[in-house]
Amino acid sequence: SPEYSSDDGVSQIGFLSSDKMCFSHTFLNANEGLVCSERGLLHFDLRLPARSQKRGSLIEELKKTCKACAPWRLGEDSGDYQLQSAYVFAGGTGVDVALYDLRMTGGTSGNQAVQRYRPRALQNKSSVAVSGIDLSRNKRELLISYESDQIYTFPIFPDASAAGPTLMDIESNGTADKKSDKPIPELCSYGGHLNRMTFLKQAKYAGLNDEYICTGSDSGHAWIYEKDSGAVVSFLKADNHTCNGIAPHPSLPYFITYGIDSTAKLWRATVPVDNEVDDSDLGRFKYSREAEYEKSIVLSKWRDARRGRPIDLEDEDVSFLPDEITDDDDDLDDEIGMMGIFLRQRYMNALPYIGNNLMNLNCRLKKNYFTCCRSVGMSEVEPVKSGIASLRRRVALMKSRYQADRLGLEWNSRTPWLMKPRDRIQEQLQNERKGSTDMISYGAEVDLIPDDPSCWIPFERLMTNPPETGGSPFNVKRYERFFLESSTDDSFTPVARANQMNAFEGSSEPSLEVTVDSLDAKCASQKHSIQSNEILAESSEGQSYNHMQAWDILYQTVSLLKEAGNEALKSSQPSLAAQRYDKAINYCSIAYLHFPVGNSLFLAEHQYVISKNSGFECRWNPLLKQLIMIRLNLSMCFLKEELKDTKEALSQANLALRALRPFTEKGVVLTGKKLSKKRKDEPQETFKEAKSLQAKAYFRLGSAQLAAADFEEAVNSFDKSAKCSKEADLQVEDAVVRKLNEAKRQRKQKKEKERKKFKLMFSSQDE
Repeated sequence: SPEYSSDDGVSQIGFLSSDKMCFSHTFLNANEGLVCSERGLLHFDLRLPARSQKRGSLIEELKKTCKACAPWRLGEDSGDYQLQSAYVFAGGTGVDVALYDLRMTGGTSGNQAVQRYRPRALQNKSSVAVSGIDLSRNKRELLISYESDQIYTFPIFPDASAAGPTLMDIESNGTADKKSDKPIPELCSYGGHLNRMTFLKQAKYAGLNDEYICTGSDSGHAWIYEKDSGAVVSFLKADNHTCNGIAPHPSLPYFITYGIDSTAKLWRATVPVDNEVDDSDLGRFKYSREAEYEKSIVLSKWRDARRGRPIDLEDEDVSFLPDEITDDDDDLDDEIGMMGIFLRQRYMNALPYIGNNLMNLNCRLKKNYFTCCRSVGMSEVEPVKSGIASLRRRVALMKSRYQADRLGLEWNSRTPWLMKPRDRIQEQLQNERKGSTDMISYGAEVDLIPDDPSCWIPFERLMTNPPETGGSPFNVKRYERFFLESSTDDSFTPVARANQMNAFEGSSEPSLEVTVDSLDAKCASQKHSIQSNEILAESSEGQSYNHMQAWDILYQTVSLLKEAGNEALKSSQPSLAAQRYDKAINYCSIAYLHFPVGNSLFLAEHQYVISKNSGFECRWNPLLKQLIMIRLNLSMCFLKEELKDTKEALSQANLALRALRPFTEKGVVLTGKKLSKKRKDEPQETFKEAKSLQAKAYFRLGSAQLAAADFEEAVNSFDKSAKCSKEADLQVEDAVVRKLNEAKRQRKQKKEKERKKFKLMFSSQDE
């Protein structure tokens, strides 16, 4: 280390002895700097020999370990070296980061701290440590990254002028009133990444005006967050093991990523290098229409999606919806911890992918959130100490922003689940829309529905009572003036921002609600939108939670998705149709799968009833009928050449038949644990509707079996379809008869081939 510490009197040249670790260093000028180490914060001078270096930690309370530091510099115009090196932000193995006056030596350690900074969510956490510190260009904000947690920004001095803190602000803060004893809470939190495998993941401001915050992650990705919204704007696979950080260029669009593998990577921020790629809002929308369909885990593992994955959240107010489950059996890191990052490459056959990985952002967010929830449920070490609720808020925001960017929609960081089309694009396409359906074109109402129910329902006051806090996690309540002075969030118009700043002069209790725009009401007034209709939009403000209304909104959402899927199928776009049917099934899953409902109280009673009936819905209702019809339509999609998945087609048809089991006896409904009880006096109409759907389900099942060359079973299914139609007093459809005859013909041909093959085999043996 810079101090002379040899036990045997032999001079040691180097910054640290072999038994202590150096975490980071920073230069104060060309010759002098600071080292963060297990011996505290040390000073070094390259012009001096090791024996002449200053001894001991510069900060008494960090003498055991200092993990990160950032020297305070008042401005580039100041040439006073003594003033430049007098103050430093530093943190160690605790929660607090403080601004220390290095001129204050001797006495108690607390005398050195001018101001302390501590996130509210980590007030009582002792098992976190600082992993990185950075300062904004204007010297107004402090950026802190924590091990086993996320990233936070702080106002260095909240009451300082917009031009930045002055020496007077610093000198007056640690006076006799002991302001430094009370830590300043965070401005905002950022993160969907995990920081637990390595201990020094740096976080840095980036951009000419610090518009971005960048960091590394356990997954090997470099995450670049938009500072004013908290959304991810770039997601790069930068390391095959773990990415420890990003070093941005101060003025050019270049940055370097580094991690555990043997190389650092130099990146340049550019527009798409392929001239044929249209990266405009409309271009991304058109690409989304041609994207290949991928099944969700809710669809592919409806009955056993949660098998072997215990989720028992400690906070009963927080829900865990089925779409938040992830299929992570191959995630080696989750199972064996730190060793996984070294074994990953050893057992990997394919070459590592290095490049833009934004298409997989949702998958990684879901996996990280599930990992945290599972750790809480199994009482393991929490990957994010600040809690599940705050992480979910950020994850939902980032997933909503990803959907908005993918579809070229307008997005709002305060209510991210409410999206709307961009007016300029709608005007541009006004003439082109003639003759095209609203369900397919840009700005279709169905595209405004969040892709994942977990990004909307927990935060919607009409669906959850009380709703979880959603949107950008900015501490507006405490730092309203600071936010209006520094934020460039375009959801606040310049006029509204100016009016609000003026309001500070005449009111002691200003409210940011003055600046809230009408996006919520605009989305709600759209027919069949998420918030149902204009009546709900006009009455939703201050409206009490209503179970029936919540069910109605869920039903209308599913109905819209089903109708949009039908339109896509008619327009010969089976991939788009399958995507919409899949999305509808994800929304239905919150009614028919068992999971922690949190404050979504309208689901609690329903889950109890279903659990008493072996997981079956034993009440004939519109939502159940929609789910069955969606499955049958999706089964048909999977038989199209573009998708061709007979196994999934069979699965969807069988799941539809399973849902119909309680209603297939005339005048009764089967209930109980094994459907062994009978509830009488069921209307005759229930039996007829159920039998009609059962006939269609057997037809879809037979079609899938026919495509799979299982002709015997196909004949049986078509026979059952015809029988169900007759029981419902309906005429057997021509398509059923035609398919039945085809299956019989194919079965006959197959038997004939097998007989000839058998005969040929024995005739050869006789010869």
